[in-house]
Amino acid sequence: MLIKNFLFHRVSDEKDALWPPMKPVLFEKIVQKLSQTYHIVSLEAYIKDKPAFSKIKKPFATILFDDGYKDNIEYAAPILKKYNCPASFYIVTDSIDRNIPTWTYILDFSLQNTKLPVIELDFNYVPEPYKRIVLNNGISQSTKKLKPWMKTLPNRSRLQIMQTITELCKDVEIPKRQMLSWDEVRQLHSSSFVIGSHTDTHPMLGQLEDKNEIEKELQTSFIKIKNQLGIVPYTISYPIGSYDKRVMELSQKVGYKIGLAVEQRFYKTEKDNLFSIPRVELYQQPWIKVNARISGVYTAIKKLWK
Repeated sequence: MLIKNFLFHRVSDEKDALWPPMKPVLFEKIVQKLSQTYHIVSLEAYIKDKPAFSKIKKPFATILFDDGYKDNIEYAAPILKKYNCPASFYIVTDSIDRNIPTWTYILDFSLQNTKLPVIELDFNYVPEPYKRIVLNNGISQSTKKLKPWMKTLPNRSRLQIMQTITELCKDVEIPKRQMLSWDEVRQLHSSSFVIGSHTDTHPMLGQLEDKNEIEKELQTSFIKIKNQLGIVPYTISYPIGSYDKRVMELSQKVGYKIGLAVEQRFYKTEKDNLFSIPRVELYQQPWIKVNARISGVYTAIKKLWK
């Protein structure tokens, strides 16, 4: 059995040169396409009770959201309800508690809004191209490459870089109310959407050196969701798709039943481990590219090209 798991993050008309949200018009076009072509099911419902879906002839697809941005309830949820589509939302619990976006959003926003012409990162582990970040409203080549490079760093180094950038960009005020509140999460849950974990503070779990740190991230979010919603979260979505054997084992130990990766391929239910289920991420792109990702043509072409 093949299930097409589609991953989304933000759905909004907000402009962002480094990480543009998916426009609601495009999101609705995707949902309409998926609802016509596939049987949309929550991944959790399918895995909990596979026999219940055995007589369905249509191919399966899921709609999944990471991070827990407020625009998920403002724009995405009404469209999902319009087409009667289930979906799952995986939240960063510390971002909800403190009303602050994830570090990835803070980085992009700071680079695009600071008046500084240059940011110096004078650390011995920083390669030459990133020691001096030339800013051009956050859209220079160096700023575009900075976040992907930071995603490769050990967590402590990433935190050090983030602290340096936020201290230098004191002229930037990070916007509040970008993330869902607990009341809004409860509203999604009461509307029959699935709520799961995306960790507590959104680190790359596979790059945490200390197993205790990994377990704390997984467990803290698990407990917060349980206390706030009165449910046991079934799923952990690994931030930025970062995981390893330790992460998979600790996720199971904490009490999760599913672990979600980001591998740009479809889920083979008979072969893939429940703690490394792949998802295909959809972006704000021209429809021809989005449709190619949905069909699998885009991934197939990339494999051939390699």
